[in-house]
This record gives sequence, C-alpha cells and structure tokens, in this order.
Amino acid sequence: MSHITHTISTDTAIHIVANQRRRSVLTQLIENERNDVGLDVLAKHLSPENPPPDSVETANSERLLLDLYHNHLPKLEDAGLVEYDDRTETVRYHPNERVEKLHQFVTAELE
Repeated sequence: MSHITHTISTDTAIHIVANQRRRSVLTQLIENERNDVGLDVLAKHLSPENPPPDSVETANSERLLLDLYHNHLPKLEDAGLVEYDDRTETVRYHPNERVEKLHQFVTAELE
C-alpha cells in the first residue's frame, strides 16, 4: 500500500517515531479506517485506562489534550503527516509509507 504524499527525511521520521505518545497517535491514525479522527478519541486511546470521569481524571485528560494540541500534533503537522481542524477538532491523517514502515518496526521489534 503506497501512501507517500511527500518525502519525509530519515531524521524527521526517526524523531516522530522515537516518542511513545506520537507512536500511539500514529497507531490510532493508521489503524482507523477513516481519515479523520476526533482529538477526544485520540486522547481517550492514549490514556492507560478509561476510568469514569472525576475531577482528577478530568484534569489528567485536559493535560493530555493540551500536550497533544501544543506538542505532538504540531510535530506531526510540521512533518506533513496530519492536519488539525480547529473547527471540528479532528485530525486528518496523511499516510506516509516511510513513517509507517519505521513505526511498524519500532512497535513490533523494539517495544
């Protein structure tokens, strides 16, 4: 399945895949059958558990959303892998064969 939309350097691909949270985001995006994923859906799948919401869990979820929004999604966007739509709070994935192969190797062989 060839998905290359533009070239991503080896250094950028390694930087993207080196971070566990970005690998988790990529896993959700790659495995999703649709191109668009809600930010809240990504955050939910990144949480180690999905307990009932309470004040502590809500605060943790908000921190996770902020981390995704301000840290990880911009890096994925700069690499050309995603677009974030503020209006709908959805992330659109742009598949890239090079990143997906590296992601698969790291998650299968090194985790």
